[in-house]
Amino acid sequence: MKQQLQTITADEATPKTAAADEVTPETTAADEVTTTADEDVAAASKDKPADEWVKVLGNDSIKKKTIKKGTGENLEKGQQIRMRYTMMLSSGKIVEENVEQTFQLGDGEVIDAIDLAANLATVGEQFEVLTQSRFGYGVVGCPPHIGSNCSLLIIIEILQAEDTPKISDMTESERTKIGDRKRKIGNENFGRNDFERASKNYSLACKYLDPPSYAVQEEASDELKDLQAKSWCNLALSELKLEKFTSGIQALIERWKLIRSQQKLCTERGNFSSKREIFKRRRRLYDWQLN
Repeated sequence: MKQQLQTITADEATPKTAAADEVTPETTAADEVTTTADEDVAAASKDKPADEWVKVLGNDSIKKKTIKKGTGENLEKGQQIRMRYTMMLSSGKIVEENVEQTFQLGDGEVIDAIDLAANLATVGEQFEVLTQSRFGYGVVGCPPHIGSNCSLLIIIEILQAEDTPKISDMTESERTKIGDRKRKIGNENFGRNDFERASKNYSLACKYLDPPSYAVQEEASDELKDLQAKSWCNLALSELKLEKFTSGIQALIERWKLIRSQQKLCTERGNFSSKREIFKRRRRLYDWQLN
Protein backbone atom coordinates (compact mmCIF):
# COMPACT_ATOMS: atom_id res chain seq x y z
CA MET A 1 0.00 0.00 0.00
CA LYS A 2 1.09 3.53 -0.37
CA GLN A 3 2.96 4.43 2.75
CA GLN A 4 2.04 8.06 2.44
CA LEU A 5 -1.03 9.79 1.09
CA GLN A 6 0.92 12.03 -1.28
CA THR A 7 3.53 10.18 -3.34
CA ILE A 8 7.05 11.54 -3.13
CA THR A 9 8.88 11.51 -6.45
CA ALA A 10 12.56 12.13 -7.11
CA ASP A 11 11.96 15.76 -8.10
CA GLU A 12 9.46 16.45 -5.31
CA ALA A 13 11.35 14.98 -2.34
CA THR A 14 12.41 17.63 0.17
CA PRO A 15 16.16 17.62 0.86
CA LYS A 16 17.07 16.02 4.18
CA THR A 17 20.48 17.15 5.39
CA ALA A 18 20.24 17.24 9.16
CA ALA A 19 22.47 14.92 11.15
CA ALA A 20 20.91 11.84 12.64
CA ASP A 21 20.96 13.24 16.18
CA GLU A 22 19.18 16.41 15.01
CA VAL A 23 16.13 14.64 13.62
CA THR A 24 13.11 14.05 15.83
CA PRO A 25 10.30 11.94 14.34
CA GLU A 26 6.87 13.53 14.25
CA THR A 27 4.70 11.93 16.89
CA THR A 28 1.72 14.26 17.15
CA ALA A 29 -1.53 12.34 16.87
CA ALA A 30 -4.30 13.42 14.54
CA ASP A 31 -6.84 15.64 16.28
CA GLU A 32 -9.67 13.15 15.97
CA VAL A 33 -7.72 10.29 17.57
CA THR A 34 -8.35 10.13 21.32
CA THR A 35 -8.14 6.42 22.16
CA THR A 36 -5.26 3.99 22.23
CA ALA A 37 -4.67 1.40 19.51
CA ASP A 38 -5.96 -1.42 21.76
CA GLU A 39 -9.11 0.51 22.62
CA ASP A 40 -9.72 1.42 18.97
CA VAL A 41 -9.48 -2.18 17.78
CA ALA A 42 -11.74 -3.39 20.56
CA ALA A 43 -14.32 -0.72 19.77
CA ALA A 44 -14.25 -1.37 16.01
CA SER A 45 -14.85 -5.11 16.43
CA LYS A 46 -17.18 -4.95 19.42
CA ASP A 47 -20.40 -5.67 17.52
CA LYS A 48 -18.93 -8.25 15.12
CA PRO A 49 -19.31 -11.98 15.82
CA ALA A 50 -16.03 -13.35 17.14
CA ASP A 51 -16.03 -16.34 14.79
CA GLU A 52 -15.94 -14.06 11.71
CA TRP A 53 -12.50 -12.77 12.56
CA VAL A 54 -9.21 -14.63 12.14
CA LYS A 55 -6.49 -13.60 14.56
CA VAL A 56 -3.53 -13.40 12.19
CA LEU A 57 -0.91 -13.50 14.95
CA GLY A 58 -3.00 -15.41 17.47
CA ASN A 59 -4.04 -12.26 19.33
CA ASP A 60 -6.04 -9.09 18.73
CA SER A 61 -3.19 -7.09 17.16
CA ILE A 62 -4.21 -7.99 13.57
CA LYS A 63 -7.58 -9.45 12.61
CA LYS A 64 -8.77 -10.59 9.19
CA LYS A 65 -12.37 -11.21 8.08
CA THR A 66 -13.33 -12.55 4.64
CA ILE A 67 -16.08 -10.61 2.87
CA LYS A 68 -15.97 -12.56 -0.40
CA LYS A 69 -14.06 -15.78 -0.95
CA GLY A 70 -11.51 -15.90 -3.73
CA THR A 71 -11.45 -18.38 -6.57
CA GLY A 72 -7.72 -18.33 -7.31
CA GLU A 73 -4.56 -19.68 -5.76
CA ASN A 74 -3.22 -18.83 -2.32
CA LEU A 75 -0.85 -15.89 -2.30
CA GLU A 76 2.83 -16.65 -1.71
CA LYS A 77 5.64 -14.56 -0.32
CA GLY A 78 7.66 -12.82 -3.04
CA GLN A 79 4.82 -12.60 -5.56
CA GLN A 80 3.81 -9.35 -7.25
CA ILE A 81 0.34 -8.62 -5.87
CA ARG A 82 -2.14 -6.15 -7.35
CA MET A 83 -4.83 -5.06 -4.92
CA ARG A 84 -7.57 -2.48 -4.48
CA TYR A 85 -8.08 -1.08 -1.01
CA THR A 86 -9.92 1.47 1.10
CA MET A 87 -8.37 2.58 4.38
CA MET A 88 -10.14 4.24 7.27
CA LEU A 89 -9.50 5.22 10.86
CA SER A 90 -11.28 3.40 13.66
CA SER A 91 -13.58 6.45 13.86
CA GLY A 92 -14.84 5.55 10.37
CA LYS A 93 -13.11 8.46 8.63
CA ILE A 94 -11.86 7.35 5.20
CA VAL A 95 -8.29 8.37 4.43
CA GLU A 96 -7.82 6.48 1.14
CA GLU A 97 -10.56 5.03 -1.07
CA ASN A 98 -10.54 2.58 -4.00
CA VAL A 99 -6.79 2.81 -4.50
CA GLU A 100 -5.07 0.24 -6.73
CA GLN A 101 -1.51 -0.70 -5.88
CA THR A 102 1.02 -3.36 -6.83
CA PHE A 103 3.43 -4.60 -4.18
CA GLN A 104 5.76 -7.51 -3.54
CA LEU A 105 4.33 -9.69 -0.77
CA GLY A 106 6.55 -9.89 2.29
CA ASP A 107 9.05 -7.29 1.08
CA GLY A 108 7.98 -4.37 3.28
CA GLU A 109 6.42 -2.27 0.52
CA VAL A 110 3.15 -2.01 2.48
CA ILE A 111 2.37 -1.81 6.19
CA ASP A 112 2.92 -5.02 8.13
CA ALA A 113 -0.80 -5.62 8.71
CA ILE A 114 -1.42 -5.91 4.96
CA ASP A 115 1.68 -8.03 4.34
CA LEU A 116 0.70 -10.49 7.06
CA ALA A 117 -3.03 -10.64 6.32
CA ALA A 118 -2.57 -10.94 2.55
CA ASN A 119 -0.35 -13.95 3.14
CA LEU A 120 -3.55 -15.77 4.23
CA ALA A 121 -5.62 -14.63 1.23
CA THR A 122 -6.36 -15.96 -2.26
CA VAL A 123 -6.70 -14.27 -5.65
CA GLY A 124 -10.15 -12.71 -5.97
CA GLU A 125 -10.74 -12.58 -2.23
CA GLN A 126 -12.14 -9.47 -0.58
CA PHE A 127 -11.46 -9.05 3.12
CA GLU A 128 -11.20 -6.63 6.01
CA VAL A 129 -8.11 -6.08 8.13
CA LEU A 130 -8.36 -4.54 11.58
CA THR A 131 -4.96 -3.62 12.98
CA GLN A 132 -3.37 -1.95 15.94
CA SER A 133 -1.03 0.93 15.20
CA ARG A 134 2.26 -0.93 15.60
CA PHE A 135 1.41 -3.02 12.53
CA GLY A 136 0.21 0.09 10.68
CA TYR A 137 2.02 3.43 10.77
CA GLY A 138 3.08 3.21 14.41
CA VAL A 139 4.22 6.14 16.52
CA VAL A 140 5.35 8.12 13.47
CA GLY A 141 1.95 8.02 11.75
CA CYS A 142 1.38 9.14 8.18
CA PRO A 143 0.59 12.88 8.21
CA PRO A 144 -1.64 14.68 7.66
CA HIS A 145 -4.53 12.23 8.02
CA ILE A 146 -3.09 9.36 10.07
CA GLY A 147 -1.73 10.43 13.41
CA SER A 148 0.50 8.73 15.94
CA ASN A 149 -0.70 5.38 17.34
CA CYS A 150 -3.77 5.14 15.09
CA SER A 151 -5.44 1.79 14.57
CA LEU A 152 -6.84 1.16 11.09
CA LEU A 153 -9.58 -0.70 9.27
CA ILE A 154 -8.65 -1.67 5.69
CA ILE A 155 -10.91 -3.26 3.08
CA ILE A 156 -8.83 -5.13 0.49
CA GLU A 157 -9.56 -6.98 -2.74
CA ILE A 158 -6.84 -9.12 -4.31
CA LEU A 159 -7.01 -8.54 -8.06
CA GLN A 160 -3.97 -10.43 -9.35
CA ALA A 161 -0.88 -12.33 -8.27
CA GLU A 162 2.19 -13.15 -10.37
CA ASP A 163 5.41 -14.93 -9.52
CA THR A 164 8.49 -12.71 -9.49
CA PRO A 165 11.20 -14.04 -11.85
CA LYS A 166 14.78 -14.45 -10.71
CA ILE A 167 16.75 -11.23 -11.19
CA SER A 168 19.05 -13.00 -13.65
CA ASP A 169 16.01 -13.90 -15.78
CA MET A 170 14.56 -10.38 -15.82
CA THR A 171 14.92 -7.82 -18.57
CA GLU A 172 16.34 -4.42 -17.66
CA SER A 173 12.85 -2.95 -18.02
CA GLU A 174 11.40 -5.45 -15.52
CA ARG A 175 14.15 -4.83 -12.98
CA THR A 176 13.80 -1.07 -13.40
CA LYS A 177 10.04 -1.18 -12.83
CA ILE A 178 10.32 -3.09 -9.55
CA GLY A 179 13.48 -1.35 -8.32
CA ASP A 180 12.23 2.18 -8.98
CA ARG A 181 8.93 1.38 -7.24
CA LYS A 182 10.85 0.32 -4.14
CA ARG A 183 12.98 3.48 -4.32
CA LYS A 184 9.86 5.67 -4.40
CA ILE A 185 8.33 3.79 -1.47
CA GLY A 186 11.60 4.37 0.37
CA ASN A 187 11.21 8.10 -0.35
CA GLU A 188 7.70 8.04 1.10
CA ASN A 189 8.94 6.44 4.31
CA PHE A 190 11.94 8.76 4.50
CA GLY A 191 9.58 11.72 4.16
CA ARG A 192 7.67 10.64 7.26
CA ASN A 193 10.87 9.90 9.22
CA ASP A 194 10.49 6.12 9.17
CA PHE A 195 14.13 5.54 8.30
CA GLU A 196 14.18 1.81 9.13
CA ARG A 197 11.51 1.07 6.53
CA ALA A 198 13.09 3.55 4.12
CA SER A 199 16.46 1.79 4.36
CA LYS A 200 14.85 -1.59 3.77
CA ASN A 201 13.17 -0.41 0.57
CA TYR A 202 16.27 1.42 -0.68
CA SER A 203 18.37 -1.69 -0.08
CA LEU A 204 15.90 -3.83 -2.04
CA ALA A 205 15.80 -1.19 -4.78
CA CYS A 206 19.58 -1.50 -5.15
CA LYS A 207 19.21 -5.29 -5.32
CA TYR A 208 17.05 -4.99 -8.45
CA LEU A 209 18.61 -1.90 -10.01
CA ASP A 210 22.27 -2.73 -9.40
CA PRO A 211 22.65 -6.52 -9.00
CA PRO A 212 26.08 -8.20 -8.98
CA SER A 213 27.78 -8.52 -12.37
CA TYR A 214 27.52 -12.31 -12.28
CA ALA A 215 23.70 -12.01 -12.17
CA VAL A 216 23.36 -9.52 -15.01
CA GLN A 217 25.78 -9.40 -17.90
CA GLU A 218 24.53 -6.60 -20.15
CA GLU A 219 25.60 -2.97 -19.84
CA ALA A 220 23.10 -0.78 -17.97
CA SER A 221 21.36 2.04 -19.82
CA ASP A 222 21.95 5.66 -18.80
CA GLU A 223 18.49 5.76 -17.23
CA LEU A 224 19.22 2.69 -15.12
CA LYS A 225 22.62 4.04 -14.05
CA ASP A 226 20.92 7.22 -12.87
CA LEU A 227 18.45 5.23 -10.78
CA GLN A 228 21.28 3.11 -9.38
CA ALA A 229 23.15 6.21 -8.19
CA LYS A 230 19.99 7.72 -6.69
CA SER A 231 19.12 4.55 -4.79
CA TRP A 232 22.60 4.12 -3.30
CA CYS A 233 22.68 7.79 -2.31
CA ASN A 234 19.26 7.54 -0.66
CA LEU A 235 20.31 4.40 1.19
CA ALA A 236 23.40 6.20 2.48
CA LEU A 237 21.28 9.11 3.70
CA SER A 238 18.81 6.83 5.45
CA GLU A 239 21.56 4.83 7.15
CA LEU A 240 23.12 8.09 8.34
CA LYS A 241 19.82 9.04 9.96
CA LEU A 242 19.95 5.71 11.81
CA GLU A 243 23.61 6.29 12.73
CA LYS A 244 24.61 3.11 10.88
CA PHE A 245 27.82 4.64 9.63
CA THR A 246 29.56 1.52 8.32
CA SER A 247 26.69 0.51 6.03
CA GLY A 248 26.14 4.16 5.13
CA ILE A 249 29.74 4.53 3.99
CA GLN A 250 29.47 1.33 1.95
CA ALA A 251 26.33 2.60 0.20
CA LEU A 252 28.08 5.87 -0.55
CA ILE A 253 31.08 4.01 -1.94
CA GLU A 254 28.78 2.09 -4.30
CA ARG A 255 27.33 5.38 -5.49
CA TRP A 256 30.79 6.80 -6.05
CA LYS A 257 31.80 3.74 -8.05
CA LEU A 258 28.91 4.42 -10.44
CA ILE A 259 29.74 8.09 -10.75
CA ARG A 260 33.42 7.37 -11.16
CA SER A 261 32.66 4.91 -13.95
CA GLN A 262 30.91 7.75 -15.77
CA GLN A 263 33.90 10.04 -15.17
CA LYS A 264 31.87 12.40 -13.03
CA LEU A 265 33.88 12.13 -9.85
CA CYS A 266 37.52 12.98 -9.17
CA THR A 267 39.58 10.83 -6.86
CA GLU A 268 39.23 11.91 -3.26
CA ARG A 269 42.18 11.74 -0.92
CA GLY A 270 42.59 12.11 2.79
CA ASN A 271 43.01 10.17 5.99
CA PHE A 272 40.50 10.51 8.80
CA SER A 273 40.51 9.09 12.30
CA SER A 274 37.21 7.22 12.36
CA LYS A 275 34.41 5.91 10.16
CA ARG A 276 32.06 8.46 11.70
CA GLU A 277 34.41 11.33 10.81
CA ILE A 278 34.93 9.94 7.31
CA PHE A 279 31.21 9.84 6.75
CA LYS A 280 30.60 13.36 8.08
CA ARG A 281 33.49 15.00 6.23
CA ARG A 282 32.71 13.31 2.92
CA ARG A 283 29.08 14.25 3.36
CA ARG A 284 30.01 17.94 3.52
CA LEU A 285 31.77 17.71 0.15
CA TYR A 286 28.47 17.10 -1.63
CA ASP A 287 25.12 18.80 -1.62
CA TRP A 288 23.17 15.74 -0.54
CA GLN A 289 19.47 15.45 -1.09
CA LEU A 290 16.93 12.69 -1.50
CA ASN A 291 16.59 11.39 -5.08
